[in-house]
Amino acid sequence: MHNDRVWESVRIDGVSKEQYGYCESDEYFVNEHGFVMFRTVTPTMKELHVCMLKCKHTKEFVEECMEKMKKRGTKKFLAPIGDWNKSALKLGKRLGLIEEGRIANAYMRDGKFHSMVLMGSKL
Repeated sequence: MHNDRVWESVRIDGVSKEQYGYCESDEYFVNEHGFVMFRTVTPTMKELHVCMLKCKHTKEFVEECMEKMKKRGTKKFLAPIGDWNKSALKLGKRLGLIEEGRIANAYMRDGKFHSMVLMGSKL
C-alpha cells in the first residue's frame, strides 16, 4: 500500500500512508508484487482489497486467493473501489465481479467528492 505507484491509485484526501497498516483480524496473501487482503463482513462474506503493482499475473494471483477463501467458507466477495481507480474497476470485471451499487460522495480526492463503486461476486 505504501509503494508510491500503488498509493497514487488509492490515496484519498486527509489520509496518510502511515494510517494504512497491517490488521491482525484481516487475512493477507502476499507475493513479490503486493498483497490481497480479505476483511470479514459476515461469516460468509469477505471484503476484497487488492494492493498490487501492475503485472501480467495479477488476475491469476487474486483468483487463487479468492479460491482459497472459498475453501474456507466464503460465499460472497465485496470490493469497495473508488470511481477514479479505473484499473481496479477493470480488474474487478475481469475477476467476474459486477457493480452492485454506489455510495455517492464517499471519498474526497484532490478536493472533489467521488463515489465508492461496490463490486460483488455472484453467488
